[in-house]
Amino acid sequence: MSLDELKQQRTSTKKNITRIKNIIDASLRPGGKVLSVAEYKCRLGILESYFKQILSIQTDIERLDSEDGGRADLEELYVTTKLVIQSQLAEDNNVSFSDTTCVVQSSSKLPPLKLPTFDGKYSNYQNFITSFKQIIDHEFNLTNIEKFNHLRNCLQGQALETVNAFQVTNENYPKALERLKVRYDNKPLIFLEGINSLFDLPAVMKPNGIQLRSLIDKASAIYGSLTSLGNDRQISQAMLIYLILQKSDEQTNKRWKESLDFRTLPSWEDFIAVLERHCQYLESLDNPHGSTSPAQGFNKHSTPKSCSTISCQFCFNNNHKIFNCERFKSLNITQRFDHAKKIGLCINCLSKGHQVANCSSSHRCKVCARQHHSLLHRGSPSGQPTTTQLFPTQEAAVHTHMNNSSLDNVILATAKIFVRDSTGSYRLGTALLDSCSQANFITDNFSQRLLLPRNKQNIEIQSIGSSSTNIKFKTSTNFKSQVTGFELPLTFCITSHIAYQPDPEINISTWNIPKNIVLADDEFNIPKKIDMLLGTETFFSLLSVDQIHLGSNLPILQKTLLGWIVSGRYNTGSNNISKPSCLFLANESLDAKLEKLWKLEEVTTIPEPWTREQQICDNLYNTTVARRPCGRIVVKLPFKDDPTCLGESYTTALRRFNAQERRLAKSPQLTEQYVEFMNDYESLGHMSIVRNPNLSEPHYFIPHHCVLKPTSTTTRLRVVFDASCRTTSQKSLNDIQMVGPTIQCELFMLFLRFRFNRFALTADIVKMYRQILMHEDDRKFQYILWRSSPTEKIRTYQLNTVTYGMAAAPYLAIRSLLYLAEQHSKQFPIGAKIVKSSFYVDDLLCGADSLTELSQIRQEVTQL
Repeated sequence: MSLDELKQQRTSTKKNITRIKNIIDASLRPGGKVLSVAEYKCRLGILESYFKQILSIQTDIERLDSEDGGRADLEELYVTTKLVIQSQLAEDNNVSFSDTTCVVQSSSKLPPLKLPTFDGKYSNYQNFITSFKQIIDHEFNLTNIEKFNHLRNCLQGQALETVNAFQVTNENYPKALERLKVRYDNKPLIFLEGINSLFDLPAVMKPNGIQLRSLIDKASAIYGSLTSLGNDRQISQAMLIYLILQKSDEQTNKRWKESLDFRTLPSWEDFIAVLERHCQYLESLDNPHGSTSPAQGFNKHSTPKSCSTISCQFCFNNNHKIFNCERFKSLNITQRFDHAKKIGLCINCLSKGHQVANCSSSHRCKVCARQHHSLLHRGSPSGQPTTTQLFPTQEAAVHTHMNNSSLDNVILATAKIFVRDSTGSYRLGTALLDSCSQANFITDNFSQRLLLPRNKQNIEIQSIGSSSTNIKFKTSTNFKSQVTGFELPLTFCITSHIAYQPDPEINISTWNIPKNIVLADDEFNIPKKIDMLLGTETFFSLLSVDQIHLGSNLPILQKTLLGWIVSGRYNTGSNNISKPSCLFLANESLDAKLEKLWKLEEVTTIPEPWTREQQICDNLYNTTVARRPCGRIVVKLPFKDDPTCLGESYTTALRRFNAQERRLAKSPQLTEQYVEFMNDYESLGHMSIVRNPNLSEPHYFIPHHCVLKPTSTTTRLRVVFDASCRTTSQKSLNDIQMVGPTIQCELFMLFLRFRFNRFALTADIVKMYRQILMHEDDRKFQYILWRSSPTEKIRTYQLNTVTYGMAAAPYLAIRSLLYLAEQHSKQFPIGAKIVKSSFYVDDLLCGADSLTELSQIRQEVTQL
């Protein structure tokens, strides 16, 4: 918007404020219309709304014209009008106002109510909307625009996306409320979500009164909410349906969910009808011509046929079989093998009704002559060219399989662990422990069951045989041990399939496993799907010191924090197929790397417009920035999400501090520099000790480490703070901060201007970020752990200044420079101009045509 348009808007809004003042002045004159208390309050609410609007317009004007002086007139008009209104309200309520007060004191002693939040969970909608209407919607002093903004600030995730399409206007506020009601006021969905929550309650593994009481309270609360939605018969039927679906396949679950109309509560009769119909459909696929089913056609004396006459098991076409299906052939080797295993085909003849051990077909693989179909051969043809890598590759390890007819098999270590889902509850999953994997993996099916949030990631997983799989998404969550209290946050690549482990069932009756140990996976010998793969970063941190050898040709028992794992070579006594693991190589796309290079080299002459978040961030800075009498600027953290979403961060900060301390112990010189840096930090008042931190309120502990720069002439060692470290809620402090817009000029343009003048001036602001104070209310989000010596007690400190490593730190520092320039533009016009145009973060690059001009620039910038 242009400067003239902004000034026109300011004039229009100022007329509205003047009109309110004229109405109030007219009511005070003899013979004027007398206004009631309610009318005064309404006028006051309208005045507040206009003033907020005109302040926003004035800020935009000053950004374009720093010499504009309209702010003082606007503030004077607002204060004069508001004092007149409040004086009349005071007379009507017999309340006296001092000359300096501008706020009507309430007679209520109750603390203000905190605004509720809603993240899109159906079961929380009624609690949210009831509280929101009581606190915000029924407040007549607020305009619909203000109510709409409060509504948007209360919503998160999917709930916020529901109303994002509406423009913030008076007319759209009731429409947004109605849209939320239509979306989330759904009785059947709330009912089903309550049933799921009941079954997802975490198990109490050990006798613990507190955990058992918590379990009872949560179950009672869920049951109470269910009884408000349906009767006991409907609840019991829904629980029975849930149990049956848990034991059913994914396709059956999908068919049942598609049949729901989400207008009535599900009943057992409806469920049985849907499953009966689905059973008939599946039976028709197995027996398309109405003949005797394979199960009825074979008796115990019959010989299984190698090639059945049924249709293609992939596309269900009766005109060809699966090994002639073009769609099946278009899949890669891994996808073909997974599909054959999923629908129970013999991997030798690709027929249904028997396994490869009972296959009577004389045909073998045409490539290696082993007992599998040629379409499932995993080797690469000779002479196939290898891939040339132009960039360093990102390596990851996943499991693939190749056939081996040896009597010796290798069993891989597995463990059953608790994995945190999106609601904070923990579900049981099976993990494969792999010491050769540089990445962690989770199956797509398991991540969907946990409802974990996904982030896009484009990585190609390429095997030794040149078959490849693309990893498109990654996710993050916590896992913890069933046996100990060990818990760890990890990031996982999402893949369609990991492995079956073991493939054939293992007879362990003669293994003599000790009875007094707790196995990490008590069903390690039974074939089952693997939900997760834990790589090297986790594997070695889980190991403990104890180990048990079961005997010759038997695996080893290794003690871990997850329990005792079973791994190693064993003799089966039969020619079962073993499946040793192989490493895959993951290469980031060459196109993606080139695209990054083009973006770095791109030069733009037109500045990009600010996003809505950047505008909100700048407005928040303008309304919260302050300056103390000593001259120090005080700022607040620009949060975009409620800090209550932060989880526990102390444990991670303590673990990383102990690790850093162990590294420092190996280098006394480095330890001395680290301690000197932190002591200097404390002596300058940039950090201070916190005697009794209140950990029941939202807070954040920042891990820290050091970086070395031997060539530096000022500070060779610098301590940096990692505010991107995630808490147990998978949110970090940087995740909930607004980054702010880029307000400094481009470095390229700065260098060009620097060379235009005859004389040059360069300067550096010492400890620039630490010259800006953080508001006292936000220092609890800058806790750190520190001690000067391992013999001392670890103490909690708070950082009192803007911290390097925060997402918003560069913006807050540079914006504070501009704030100083704006405050003193009349007193130091040359210095203010230089600060606005010639600073790049904390470095000054400017020039002058004469030494006199250069001296004046230096003097004014220094005084600023």
